[in-house]
Parts: sequence; structure tokens; C-alpha cells
Amino acid sequence: MATDTTTTQHIHTTATDMPQTHMHDMFFYFGQSMTLLFSSWSISTVQGLVGGIFAVLFLSIFYEGLKSFREYLMHRAVKSLRAPCCTDSKPIPKERNWRSIFIGKSKLPLFIHVIQSILQVIQIGVAYLMMLAIMTFNGWIFLSIVFGAGVGYLVFGWTKFLYGVGSTQDCNECCG
Repeated sequence: MATDTTTTQHIHTTATDMPQTHMHDMFFYFGQSMTLLFSSWSISTVQGLVGGIFAVLFLSIFYEGLKSFREYLMHRAVKSLRAPCCTDSKPIPKERNWRSIFIGKSKLPLFIHVIQSILQVIQIGVAYLMMLAIMTFNGWIFLSIVFGAGVGYLVFGWTKFLYGVGSTQDCNECCG
């Protein structure tokens, strides 16, 4: 089959006329030159790298804090909807707000659900920013995100033991 050289040449010429993008190998490197998240955030100095490391470190700590905060809010919402489990051996039903929406068999106030949805969007956005930062393949950025997630869990993760959503701890505390 014959190849049309004019078409090949035209594609080649068009490709060279396009703005060149920097492609790098897909393995981790420990350098100081990179573009982090935005084209305007170009790092070429040690001070810039340290700033980028701290930025993504705090971003991953924020992510862990946001996750824990959402679990805490959900725990409070679920707890407020539950009837006390031990009052004269019969649960007392709680009056529910007319603006509630159904989620499964339980009701969750619309306001709480809207707040949870907004926080979910923020959490997903932060998660994707961290993923994109890791995709620079800079080892320092990767390590700072992992370290930040560990620090965030150390600071905020204890709430999972206190506010485990879906646990039977609330009734066990009451009923023994």
C-alpha cells in the first residue's frame, strides 16, 4: 500500500506548529524543576519546591480533616434521628421535620444532606488535586502527600473511633 507523503508531511508540519508540551518519563525523580498543578505554578528553585511541598502537605492534611468532619456531621445527623433506646423499655419515637427527604428507610434532613453534598464535592476536588500533584512524578511531592495523609489521620483519625457511623455503640451505651 502506498503512503501519501504530502499528507504525512502536512501532519508533521501541523504537529510542529503546535505549542510544544514538556513530556517526562513516568517514573519518580527527586528534582526541583516542575510545574505543579497549574501552568502558572512553575517551580525551579529550592524555595519554590519547599513551598510546593508544604502546599500539598497541607492539602492532604485538609483532605483527612474534611473526611473526618463529614463523618462527624453524619454521626450527629444519624444520632439526632434515633430514638432513645432505653426509656421504660420502649423507644420513644422522635418527631421528624417535614422538610426531610427519604434515604433508605431513615430520614435525613434536607439541609444536612445539602451540606454533606457540598462537602463531598470539595473532598473530591481536593482528592483530584492531590492525584494531579502526584502525577508530576516528583518524589518530594509524592512523599509530602503521603506524609500529610498520615499526619492528617493522626490528628483527625481518632474521630472514627468516637463517631463510627453505623455502629451500635449508641444503644449499647444506653442499654448496657
